[in-house]
Amino acid sequence: MLDMNNNMMLFAKIVMKSKWLLAITLVLSLLAGCAGTDTEGVSVERLKDDREGFIIKETSTMDDESLENFEHAVAMMNNNDYENAIELFEKVIEGSPGVTAPYVNIAMAYVKIDKLESAEKHLQTALAIFPDHPVVCNEYGLLLRKSGRFTEARDVYEKALKSYPEYLPVRRNLGILCDLYLNDQECALKQYEKYSEAMPDDEQVKMWVADLRMRLGR
Repeated sequence: MLDMNNNMMLFAKIVMKSKWLLAITLVLSLLAGCAGTDTEGVSVERLKDDREGFIIKETSTMDDESLENFEHAVAMMNNNDYENAIELFEKVIEGSPGVTAPYVNIAMAYVKIDKLESAEKHLQTALAIFPDHPVVCNEYGLLLRKSGRFTEARDVYEKALKSYPEYLPVRRNLGILCDLYLNDQECALKQYEKYSEAMPDDEQVKMWVADLRMRLGR
């Protein structure tokens, strides 16, 4: 039995893949200091040992039943069973309303079935719990972009980067937004270059940088 008290911390493990993450997974650990950025109870750490990704830590509590339901719902998402995952995430949220990860994952599931209003509602709730949460902002920015609300998406990304400048998914997606949707090439180049400095093995972004420099005559 896990002793869920204020000395425990929930970790959201974010592994960077070709399309970033499908669903956020949680593990539990004793509360301890970390080397990443820490703002408003949320911290960001890069994975080590040559792995690409992040661990997002937030001080929250989740009971055993909610944690088990959360893990089952993530498995459902990974099997594209979004309707049943949504139903189970709702139970998790009811039992543990102060944890952001279920809100993010249920929003992802709603996006998959094209229910953007429901997705936005849950992302806004998560941001009310932890403003500028980098994972929430990243998903919210993607949703706003999908909805054609490009200026709002940019605002969300930029706010997240002020608090969590090392969270690379937001930086990459801001670059894409500026490049393809806002026609702001200077913004796009700046974000791609910063991203590429931190992720030098990403050949796709290197090509985007080269293309933008050529278009800008540099």
